[in-house]
Amino acid sequence: MIWWLLGAHVAAVVFIVAFGAQLKRGALLVAGIAPAATALYSAVALARDDVVDTEVQWVEGLDLSFAFRVDDFSALMSLLVAGIGALVFIYAYGYFSSSAGLAKFTATLLSFATAMLGLVWADSVWTLFVFWELTSVTSFLLVGHKNVDAAVRAAARRALLITGAGGLSLLAALVVLVDETGTTRLSQMGAVTGTSATVATVLVMIAAATKSAQVPFHVWLPGAMAAPTPVSAYLHSATMVKAGILLLALMSPVLGDADVWTPLGATLGFATMGWGAFGALRHVDAKLILAWGTMSQLGFLVALLSVGSAKATFAAVSIFLAHAVFKAALFMVVGEIDVRAKTRDVRELTGLWRSMPVACGVAVLSAASMAGVPPLLGFPAKEAAVEAGLGLVGTERTLVLGAIIVGSVLTVAYTTRLLLMTFSSVGSAHGATPTEIGRRRPAMAVPGVVLAAVSVGGFVAIGVANNVVRPAAMVVNSKAEVYSLYRWPGLTDAFLISMGIVAAGLIVGAVIARGRIWVPRPLGADAVDAGVNATLSGARWLTARTQHGSLPVYVVTMSAVASLAALPFLWSVEFDHLVWADNGMQAILVAIAIAAAIGSGFIGSRLGAALGLGAVGISVSGLFAVQGAPDLALTQLLVETVVVVGFVIGLGHLRNRFPVAGGAWRGTRIAVSLALGSAVGIGLMASSANPSGEAPVADLFDGSLGDGGGSNVVNVILTDIRALDTFGEVLVLAVVAVGVIALAGVTRREGSA
Repeated sequence: MIWWLLGAHVAAVVFIVAFGAQLKRGALLVAGIAPAATALYSAVALARDDVVDTEVQWVEGLDLSFAFRVDDFSALMSLLVAGIGALVFIYAYGYFSSSAGLAKFTATLLSFATAMLGLVWADSVWTLFVFWELTSVTSFLLVGHKNVDAAVRAAARRALLITGAGGLSLLAALVVLVDETGTTRLSQMGAVTGTSATVATVLVMIAAATKSAQVPFHVWLPGAMAAPTPVSAYLHSATMVKAGILLLALMSPVLGDADVWTPLGATLGFATMGWGAFGALRHVDAKLILAWGTMSQLGFLVALLSVGSAKATFAAVSIFLAHAVFKAALFMVVGEIDVRAKTRDVRELTGLWRSMPVACGVAVLSAASMAGVPPLLGFPAKEAAVEAGLGLVGTERTLVLGAIIVGSVLTVAYTTRLLLMTFSSVGSAHGATPTEIGRRRPAMAVPGVVLAAVSVGGFVAIGVANNVVRPAAMVVNSKAEVYSLYRWPGLTDAFLISMGIVAAGLIVGAVIARGRIWVPRPLGADAVDAGVNATLSGARWLTARTQHGSLPVYVVTMSAVASLAALPFLWSVEFDHLVWADNGMQAILVAIAIAAAIGSGFIGSRLGAALGLGAVGISVSGLFAVQGAPDLALTQLLVETVVVVGFVIGLGHLRNRFPVAGGAWRGTRIAVSLALGSAVGIGLMASSANPSGEAPVADLFDGSLGDGGGSNVVNVILTDIRALDTFGEVLVLAVVAVGVIALAGVTRREGSA
C-alpha cells in the first residue's frame, strides 16, 4: 500500500503538470485526493496498531535500498502530513483568485507532500537522506513562488542554504551511525555510545536545528513567510519544520545515551523557546508572530525530546500533535484576514470579531489550545510537559521546570497579544473604526473550522487521543506506555502551575498589547544575506583573477600543483627494484617515444608537432603490445589515431607555424614539463617500491568462469568486472568522435564558402 500511495502522489504531480493549466484552480482539489487517501490509510494503520515494512533494493552489494516502515509514530506523522495537506489544498482553492502560475505551484506543493511522506516513512538512512533533501528543494521552490520579488528570492535562497547545510550534517551523521552499528536500517540500529555517539549527536542536532529553525539557524523561517499562506500553513507549522523533530525522535533510541544529547538538545531547545517567544511579542505582522511562535514551540519539542525521560517523550508527542493542528488553523485564519482585509499588520486591524466571527472563533479556540487552556487538546499536552519537569530531580529539575514555566508564560503572552491586536481595537492605529473586509470565501474557512474542531474533539475524546499518542510515544521510548492525557488531572502541582502560567501570560500579553511597539530589524537574516553576498563577491573577484581565459597559464598551474603533490613521495623512492628494460624491443620503443616527445617540443610546425605526439602515442601502443596487453594496445592506437585526425582537422583553422615564443616562456614550459614528468616518475617509483600485495591473477581466472561465464579473462574484465570503467571509456571515445565530426563539418562549410 505504501508504494501505491507514493505512486498516486507522483502520478498526480505528473497529471497536474500536464493538465493543470486547463484545470485552473480545480487542480488544487485534484491534488488533494492523494493526501486524503493517505490520511485515511494512516488512520486505519493507527487503529490496527501494526507495523508495515517494504523495501526495494537499489544496489544489493552496497546495501542501498529504498526502505519504508509504517509504525505507530510514522503513521501519526503521515496522518498529520496527509490530513493537514488535504485541508491545505482545499484552503488554497479559496486563497488563490487567479490561476496564473497555479499549476506549477500545485505540482510543487504536492511534490513536497510526497517528499514529506517518504521522509516520515523512511526506514533506511539513505531513504531518509534522499527525502530530507527533497523537502529542502521543494520548500525552496515554494518559498520562492513569487520569484519576481527580490526579497522573496533572498528568503528562498536563505532557506535553501541553511537547510541544505543541515542536510550535509545529516549525511555525515548517518555515515558515522552506519559504520558504528553495521546496518542502514533505522529500526535495527541499537544504542551507540562513546566518541562516535558524541560526533553523531552533534551532527544530528545541527541537522535538526537547521530544519526546525533552532537558534542560531532560525533566521530562515521568518523570511519564509514571504511564501503564500497555504505554504506557511502546511510547511511552516505542521510538516517541514517538524522534520527536525522527527529526526530527533528517530535518533533518541540510538543516541539518547550519549553524554552530550541532553545538555546540547535542551540548550538549543530552551534557548529557541525563549528567543522565539520574545520575537513573537515584538512583531506586528500576524504571520511573523505565528512564525516566531512556531520557532518557540519547536524549541519546546526539541528540549522535551532531549530530556529523554519517558514522560518528557510522551509530552513531546502530545504537543507535537496538538501544535500541528492549532498552528495550521491559526495560519489559515491569518491568511483569510490577509486576503479579505488586505493587510496582516495587527496595528491596521480593528473589530474583526464582529465582521469575521467564524475566523475569530477558530482563532480563539486554536490560540487557547496553543496557550494550554482547557477544554482544548493543548491543555493536557502542556500539562504532561509540566509533569515531566516535575518528575526530574536535582539541578536538572530546577533548570528544566524553570525553562518550561518561563517559556510557557511567554507563549500565553504572545497568544493573548495576537488575539487582542487582531480581533479587537487594542493597539490599533485606527481606534475603534472597524477594518473593511472583502467577501467571504468558504473554502478558506472550512479547513480552519475542521482543525479547530479537532482541538476541541481531542480534549472531549481524550481516550482516542491517548490511543494515538501513547503508541507513537512508545516507538520513541517504550517506557511511555504508563502515561496518559487527562481532562481533569485534579488539584495537582502541575495543574496549579499550569493555571499560574495562564494567568501570568494573560497579564503580560494584555500589557504588551497596549504598549508602544518597536518593530525589530531582521539582524540575523541580514547577517546571513551579507555573508552570502560577500562570499559571492569574493568568488567573482577570485574567478576574475584566476579564470582569465589563458590556456597556457591554466596548464602551467595544474602541472605545478600536480608536481607539488609528488613531493611527499620523494622519501619512499628506491632504485634497487628498477631495471632499464625487460627486452630490446621495449628499449627501442621507449627511445622512440622519448625522441618523438623531445622533437615535438622543438618543431615549429603545428602539423609536425601533432604527428610527433602521434608517434609518442603509437610507441606507447607498441609497449602495451610487447608487454602482452593487445587490448590496451588497440585502444591506445585507436585513440591516438582519432586524436591525430582531430588535430589535423582542427589545425586547418590556425596558422601553420607556432607563434615565436620568448626565452622566458620557452624556459617556463620546459621547466614545467620536466617537473611534471619527474612527479609522475617519482610517483611510479615510490608505488612500485612498496607493493600492497600480489596480483589476484588466480581470483580473476576463477571469477571469469564462475561469475562472468567466459573463458576470455580480458573480455570478462572489460565487460563485467569493470563494466562501468569500460562504459566510461566508450563515452570518451564517443565524445572525441563527435568532436572530430563537428570539426570536420566546420571545415567543409568554410571550404564551400
